[in-house]
Amino acid sequence: MPLPARSLGGSGEKYVRDQYPQQVQACRSSLGRRATALLVVMIDADKETTQHRAAQLANALEAGGTDSVANVEPIAVLIPKRHVETWIRALIGDHIDELADYTRPKPTAKQIKDAATELYVWTRPSAASRPASPPSLTASLPEWRKIPS
Repeated sequence: MPLPARSLGGSGEKYVRDQYPQQVQACRSSLGRRATALLVVMIDADKETTQHRAAQLANALEAGGTDSVANVEPIAVLIPKRHVETWIRALIGDHIDELADYTRPKPTAKQIKDAATELYVWTRPSAASRPASPPSLTASLPEWRKIPS
């Protein structure tokens, strides 16, 4: 069940970090009772590094008394640097860097659909690496591959 990025205002990334341990536990507990379970977590790195944001998530699990996430678990953690719009722009062929803010203008529905189609191609098992891919998107491809097509 999708959760809103935030409730009643506040920081979206903080909300994700706060919810992360609870959602990891819920995913794990449903694995034995359902045919499939998948948790997809997306949190922007903003001006931090993606490694810093990943460490914050790991710390949230530890603080919540939850074991760290193993690579084989159906938990995909996606951390775009700087915003998800950076990935959208890269996937539609724009030349981007990960320091610029691409949140304005907002991507159109067609651009998002085109980006999703391109991402699908990039995440196929036999797909070649993309030289124009921003580092955070390239690093996320194994996580994207956890999501069934």
